[in-house]
Amino acid sequence: MSLEADLKTTLRPVFANGFFPMVAPAKTVAPYAVYQLISGVPENSIDGATPNLTNAHYQVNIFGRDVDALIDLVQDAKDAMLAASLFKSVCINEMDSFEDPALLYGKQLEFSIWYDTN
Repeated sequence: MSLEADLKTTLRPVFANGFFPMVAPAKTVAPYAVYQLISGVPENSIDGATPNLTNAHYQVNIFGRDVDALIDLVQDAKDAMLAASLFKSVCINEMDSFEDPALLYGKQLEFSIWYDTN
């Protein structure tokens, strides 16, 4: 299975209205989340050994109309990522946002994820 598939398996249950790659379909009802790969780098060493590990950074943007419910979803997402058995991750950044035309509050999370490429 790919890391993206594992990420979907981990976070889809948190977002009942949808968890989409990069952009939500038009007219998606909030709350929902979108994700994208920021970077992915295989672990290599100077002696040429490759431990079959890759570190990827994924950004997860969560959108909702209610700030308190949004904060709960953010915590649920962090808890799900921390408890994931398919990979190891840590949240390395969190930022607030507001989508003015859609009138949606947002939270942007960045996760550093280590996974086995075998």
